[in-house]
Amino acid sequence: MPDPTRYRHYPILIAFVAFLSFTLTIGITQYSFGVFVTELEAEFGWTRSEVSTALSFFALAGATSLPVGWALDRFGARPVMMASLAAMALSQLLRPFMTELWQFYALNALQFVGIPGAALITGAHLVGIWFDRTRGRAMGLTSMGANFGGIVFSSVTATLIAGVGWEGAYVVYGCLFAALIPVVFLVVRERAAPASDGAEAAPPPAAFLGVTLRQALRSRMFYIVVITLLFAQVTYQSVLPQLVPHLENVGISKGRAAAAISAFAFFGMGGKVFFGWFCERYPARYALVTSLACQVTGIAILLTAGDAFWVWAFVPVFGLGFGALGVIMPLLVQETFGLTAFGTIFGAISFLTLGQALIGPPLVGISFDATGSYQLAFTVIAGLFVVSAITVSFVRPITSRPVEEATRAA
Repeated sequence: MPDPTRYRHYPILIAFVAFLSFTLTIGITQYSFGVFVTELEAEFGWTRSEVSTALSFFALAGATSLPVGWALDRFGARPVMMASLAAMALSQLLRPFMTELWQFYALNALQFVGIPGAALITGAHLVGIWFDRTRGRAMGLTSMGANFGGIVFSSVTATLIAGVGWEGAYVVYGCLFAALIPVVFLVVRERAAPASDGAEAAPPPAAFLGVTLRQALRSRMFYIVVITLLFAQVTYQSVLPQLVPHLENVGISKGRAAAAISAFAFFGMGGKVFFGWFCERYPARYALVTSLACQVTGIAILLTAGDAFWVWAFVPVFGLGFGALGVIMPLLVQETFGLTAFGTIFGAISFLTLGQALIGPPLVGISFDATGSYQLAFTVIAGLFVVSAITVSFVRPITSRPVEEATRAA
């Protein structure tokens, strides 16, 4: 039986499966969260800060990223993705049975444990090993699934809730996660020898070189990257899930707010492709500075416009910058440390940046409960983006020289 991985277009099939996983994982856990907020408040009497605190369990995605990265480097992407998708499915399917706040927290914890292996680390790993010269665009197109998920699931969630209730919406989402598991089993493979029938040429040896985790930990660059991504990732748990509640709070209907988030996700898709192409030509740190500048500008528009028509200018500006972040982060790590131990190093960085998910969402919720708006919280977050842009300017690759020399110089 011929090896399917030797077919010319097999890398595209691999990327498509990763795209689907991004679509479900980020679309359901991030973009749809805000649509459920008022439903859960009405059903259980929970406060906004209590519901928002569930997002703090995203810290578990960082806490489990190191063992997930190790397992990825040790066993490959397929078993890691399958186990992670099973956890995501179980988390959604059990939600209709919850009656207490702690159960909501536990199911969110289970969900977030699955995210690194379902999409974040495995997707970047698969693109890294299957693509070389077009890696930036491939990373952009693959992770574009996250924004496609936003386009689909923010509006679909509102429609499902109206039709089958919030419980039914969660069941549908659990079934979607479960359906992807056999697809991963059939398609996902590690890259073997280069194909001989015209497939993309194998990367030069340097593409697979890089430092080990131990060598990275001895480098100043590792800690600069950690600080940079710590502040850059605040947008995921402290801004995105609160956009629908914020727009509702300033007088915009749930339906229009959900539609705005879908449009926001569409521009995020464009940001991923453009910045992926950009990173093939220029250092990833330049792309990150531009991405953060877009997000700061978008927050300024959001906070000053209220419900005025020009608030919609926020959508393309913030969307382009936000969408690019998911592409730039793994490319920055690969560019700085190489691919030899990418899973473990990226997992370690994710672990060390989990504080943003642990602290950010409760502070945003508490700020809203105390002031009745997101003004203060979003302003502080914009300041953190500025700090991230400053720190990333100090990042330099340590893989362009021999490993021993790079670690001594760092």
